[in-house]
Amino acid sequence: MMAKIGRQSLTDQIVTQLRHQIITGQLPEGAPLRQEKLAAELGVSRVPLREAIRQLEAEGLVVSELHKGTVVSSLSLEEIEELFEIRLRLETWLFEAAIPRLTEADFALAEAITDEAMASGSVENWGDFNWRFHEVLYRPSGNTIALRLLRTVHDNANRYVNLQIAVAEDVERELSDHRALIAFARLGDIRRGVDTLRAHIQRVCRNLVASLAEGRVGKARHIA
Repeated sequence: MMAKIGRQSLTDQIVTQLRHQIITGQLPEGAPLRQEKLAAELGVSRVPLREAIRQLEAEGLVVSELHKGTVVSSLSLEEIEELFEIRLRLETWLFEAAIPRLTEADFALAEAITDEAMASGSVENWGDFNWRFHEVLYRPSGNTIALRLLRTVHDNANRYVNLQIAVAEDVERELSDHRALIAFARLGDIRRGVDTLRAHIQRVCRNLVASLAEGRVGKARHIA
């Protein structure tokens, strides 16, 4: 059951709530967003709800389909690989620019997020932990437009990453990579920091696509 929404910044609150439901898999790909039902669950009118859905559609998280209404979008394996290619290009550029500007306060915050993720042990919230960590490392680059674009890419990819983390129980490997990124950045070692980030993104993409491909083939055989 969704929590009731307050009245301040109503549309933004609805967007945050529905985005969380999508990224964590509570609203899986293909799930319909029935406005009357959602409005009742959230305790809001349909006007701000429609505005929120339009924003989620602009982010690529939902799509309007003929005869189906609005549903959570479904990405092909090729589209998921494209998201990770965008991540690879944007994040290595941002990290390279940010490393010389990172402060001890930034490192402390990144370490605190890593410790929080480890203590939580929650795969459901992995996408949130992951974004918060990476944002800390990239924000000092000063490239705010790129960061906004990257947030949308992360949100679209994270609903699938959450699934992979849950399946592979790979949280420790992910956090080990995060600690390595902090260590190289603290040393000011741009080359090894960027190389580690590149390998990290490529590995997550490779494992995720392989897992999804296997799952989708199995599902197709079951239906057949």
